[in-house]
Amino acid sequence: MKSRLNGLRCQMELIGVLTREIPTRLIEISRSGCLLESGHRIEEGTVGALRLEVDGQSYREDVRATRCVAIAGSGSAYLVGVEFLQTGKADGASIRRAVSASFGDFSLRSAGLSST
Repeated sequence: MKSRLNGLRCQMELIGVLTREIPTRLIEISRSGCLLESGHRIEEGTVGALRLEVDGQSYREDVRATRCVAIAGSGSAYLVGVEFLQTGKADGASIRRAVSASFGDFSLRSAGLSST
């Protein structure tokens, strides 16, 4: 058995991930994605993690850039459309979950009802 193990070769491919933080400003948000403003061009298809902080509460969602257009006359500002990716179950820190809950509350308030 020992000689058999000595004869086996194991090849491993090591994969790394390069990340960077890109400051953005939230312009619009929906259940499926959002529109951001950034000082950096973000290539369509780029996948990343979006973090938002609202009233001291942090939310996170995996996103994919679906479009990026320069804002005319701004120099180096871009509008970036991103879609939320369903890479995991939406938990309490999920942007998708928070948006769905907010839209639900909005619908109830519009109808003159309360969520409590």
